[in-house]
Amino acid sequence: MEAKQSSQDQRQRTVNCVRHGDKREAFVCEHLVSGARLGFFYDREDLGNPYPDAWCSACERVRLEHGGTWNDESEALTRVKLVCGDCYQEIKAKNVLGSAENLPVP
Repeated sequence: MEAKQSSQDQRQRTVNCVRHGDKREAFVCEHLVSGARLGFFYDREDLGNPYPDAWCSACERVRLEHGGTWNDESEALTRVKLVCGDCYQEIKAKNVLGSAENLPVP
């Protein structure tokens, strides 16, 4: 799942994934990387991005406890990981619950 940054087009940053090669970058909370059935949240205003930043149910609770937005305080309590777009799709498939815990957040 490790990815490192590579040369990128200014409009679309890519990473070189050890499993998938050069792919578009994506960001998820650390829990989603190795977890399963943890819920899958993302910002609905980032839907133009095929891989909007995503986080699990536990991180969603942190976000809600800190005013319902990501800010310096809530972000300090979470760890974000860089993954490639293909890994993002795999992570999403493993963590979507089929309930309200997978909806985009306002």
